[in-house]
This record gives sequence, structure tokens and C-alpha cells, in this order.
Amino acid sequence: MRHSAHTETKLQWKWVVLSVIAGLIIVGASYYIVAPTFQSGQVQAIVMLVGFIVTGAIIGYYSPGITIKEASVGGVLVMIVMLLLLYITKAEIHFSASINMLLLILGLGFSWVGGWAGEKLQGDETSADEVHSKKFLWKWVIVGVIICFALNILFVFIISKFFAAYMYKSAFIGFIISFIITGLIIGYNSPGITLKEPAVAGLLAVILDWVYLRYIVTLKVPGLYITIGLILGFLMTFFGAWLGEKLQQSKVVKAKI
Repeated sequence: MRHSAHTETKLQWKWVVLSVIAGLIIVGASYYIVAPTFQSGQVQAIVMLVGFIVTGAIIGYYSPGITIKEASVGGVLVMIVMLLLLYITKAEIHFSASINMLLLILGLGFSWVGGWAGEKLQGDETSADEVHSKKFLWKWVIVGVIICFALNILFVFIISKFFAAYMYKSAFIGFIISFIITGLIIGYNSPGITLKEPAVAGLLAVILDWVYLRYIVTLKVPGLYITIGLILGFLMTFFGAWLGEKLQQSKVVKAKI
């Protein structure tokens, strides 16, 4: 594991700046790709917000030491820039002052969550003990849910945008791919054998998707679809984790040669 803890209390501004750059690319591209096709403010807002998770995870994973606060500060700055851009360009999405403040807070929170997940993927003080552990590790379930929900939203809406003529089929493909990639990321980066945890994370991510659709978008999803989603979420994330473990094992073998 590449984790290298540091005791610095000052912000590492290099990673704040990189967080802002990465965030503007990921969050901005996600929003401006999706917005013309999906006019719903709830959809446009969640696409922006999960972009903060992805940005935070990238910064947390690739930066040495613990840089969660750097990712969080970068997230706030990115959200300020995004809100200014939406205002200047007279975007179709219109938020009140109170909603803008809520988005600013959520940008901070989602960046923090992403940064935390990235740090866990990088490795922490418990990583050495996990190599031979046979315990069920909820840490990897939480990381899996965070990554899976973010990728699920981005993949479903972005792929649907590019294949609008086949929207439902492309959304389904994006749905499946997001679970496989989540499992692969967790299986590859987690110490030891981690198969059950990503699979459970897939189940919980489907439930989180349902909560978003039912109570935020106010879209009623038939019970059969939810059941199929739970089964596929479990199986596809498990499959992705299996692939990740195989890649991890091949890397270890090559390192020993």
C-alpha cells in the first residue's frame, strides 16, 4: 500500500489547486454533457455532486499522505465556480439562494466523502492487518457504496446522453458497468481477499439509487425492477471484485519474479 501518513496541519495548496482543476474538468464536463438531455434540476444537481465524489477520491488516492481537507477545500472552490458559471451562462437550471447554499455545503461534504474513500483505497494504518484477516470489513462496504453510487449516476446519465435513441438500453448498460468497475476497484486495492464486501456494497448502492429516484426525482420504480437491480448489483459487483482480486494476485506474482 502506498499510504504515507504525515503530521502536517497546514493545507497542501498544491493538492487544493489540483483538486480544483480536476473538479472543474470532471464536475463541469459531467454537468454540461448531461444538462441538454436531462432537464430535471434534480438530475443535473446529483450529476454535479457525484462528480465531487469522484474528484475527491482521485485526489485522496493519488496524493501522498492524508489530503481529505485539501479535497474538501477544492470542492468548495469548484462549487463556487460552477454556480458562477451557471449564473453567467444563464443555464436552464435555476436555484434559489438557499438551494445554492445547500449545494455549496453538499459540494464540501461530497468532496470530503470522496477524499475519505480515496484515502482508504490508497491504504491506511489498518491495511497491514487486513492482508490475512478473515473478518467482514464494513470499511470496504462503505467505500464500495460511495464509489458505486457515484459511478452509477455518472455512467447511467452520461451513456444515456450519447445513445439517446437507445436510452433505456444504454442506461442499463451503464448500470451494469458501474457495478463491475466498483467491484474491480475494491477487489484490486483492498488487502487480502475482499469479495463479500463489494457485493454487499452493490446491494446497498441499488437501495440508495431507489431512494434517490423515489424521494428526490419522485419516480416510482416497480418492485420487479428493484428486485432485478438488487440481484444484478450483487452479482456484478461480486464479479468485478473477483476480477480485481485476480489482477491483484497477478501483480504480486510479477513483483516476486
